[in-house]
Parts: sequence; C-alpha cells; structure tokens
Amino acid sequence: MSPHALPGSTASANAGAHFVNEVGCYALTEWRVLWRERTAMVFIFILPAVLSAILGPGVSGLDSAPGAMGRATIGFAVMFSYMVVTYSGHAFYRDFWYHTSGRQALIRPSKLAFAIGKVLPACAMSFAQLLLFTGFAAVFLDLPLHGNLLQVALTGAALVVSGSALGFLLFAVTRSTATLSNLSYLVLVTFSAVGGAIVVTDALPAWSRTLGYATPHYWALRALHEVTFGEGRWGVVLQSTAVILAFTAVCAAVASLAFDFRDQKHDTT
Repeated sequence: MSPHALPGSTASANAGAHFVNEVGCYALTEWRVLWRERTAMVFIFILPAVLSAILGPGVSGLDSAPGAMGRATIGFAVMFSYMVVTYSGHAFYRDFWYHTSGRQALIRPSKLAFAIGKVLPACAMSFAQLLLFTGFAAVFLDLPLHGNLLQVALTGAALVVSGSALGFLLFAVTRSTATLSNLSYLVLVTFSAVGGAIVVTDALPAWSRTLGYATPHYWALRALHEVTFGEGRWGVVLQSTAVILAFTAVCAAVASLAFDFRDQKHDTT
C-alpha cells in the first residue's frame, strides 16, 4: 500500500473487491448448474426459435405484412426471455434443494451481492438471446433496423433485469419451488399475451391493451418497435426503458424487504 494512501480509500477499495468477489462466486456456481442442466438453454433459446419457425406471424395479427416474420420472432424472443423469472427464482431456492440455506443464514452475505450473483447467469442468457434473435431477424428475416444496436441492448438489459427482480420477489413471498414455478409460468404467458409479445398490441381487445401497459413486455416491445419499424428515436426508447426500470425498482425493493436469510422453505425441486 502506498504510504500516501488514505485509510478510508483503502477500506472502500477492499470492500469493493470483496463485493465483486462475492458476486463472482455466486454467479459462477449458478452458471455451472445452468450449464450442466441445459434446460435453461432449451427454454430460452431453442423453444422460441422453434415456435417462431412453426407459427411465424400466423398468430401475431400481422399476416404477410413486410417484416412480419421478423416481428413475430422478436415477440417470441421477448416472451421467452422472461424465463429469467423462473431461473432467477430457482437460483434462490437452490440453497434449499442442496441444504446450504443454513450456511447462508450463518454467514449472512450482502443481500445485494447475493442477489446479483444468483440472477446474473440467467440474466446473461436471456440478454444474449434477445440480441441474437434481433440480429438474426434483421439479417435474415427482413426486419428493418432504423435505430441502433445500443438501443436494442439497453431495452433488452432493462427487460431481463426486471424479470430477475420479479423472480427474486416471487422467491421472497413463496414457500415452495412448485408455487414459484406456477406463478412464473403464469407471469410468462399473461405478460406476453397482454403485453403484445404473442399478438401485436393493436390487434388485442381494448381491455387487454389496458392491462398490457402494466407489463414490462409492452414497454420493451414499444422500444423495439421504435428501433425497428419506427424512426429510432432515443426519446421513445429511454421513456420505455424508464418505465421498465421503475417496475424493476418496485419489485426489487419489495423483495429486499420480504427476504430473510433465516426464512424456511420447502426444498422440493
């Protein structure tokens, strides 16, 4: 250590390094589990690709409009990127499956480091899926791109982070994996349906469109529509992202208040 270094700055640097190390340890453990099980890759990458190929724009309300296949692909990508809710929730339950929850309660790591490390691998997979599907649709499916990839990345990052926060919240308020899984799939289908991921918002009944405004999916697709079929305006993208981040903040705040390392949950898989 430099003789001129301030004690406070050294302590802050050590605390920061410890935080990063905690996040990295939890994230590496979760990544190894996801990679070994492979089911996350099936649901996040393969299933939306298969449904896009089979259904195309047939269910989206776009029929044969220009770029319809590309828009349908984006819709399925947004829908299944929200599997991050399920896999984030499962990451927290994993300590109960493997009977390591007592150790977490004993060492009581930083809630923030613990949460970020747990959800980071699932977030990374869903984020990569959104970028991959958007790029594929733009190159091979005639999806126009009037904005830029930074706008796509910003929207995708906000969407998957909102899903991980919701997964954390569902873990905090449930007592079993089965309950969390059921609620996660309900969220996956309902948010996608009213948010315009399956059928475009303009083709939905008025009451469905109204409900859709409360979902991150509607705002993510609004931003992605601006980047693709729209004029690529940053104002629309930033406004939509801000709404998604507000949803994220509410979920994360409530989850943090409800979460306790000492909670007892059923360790069923």
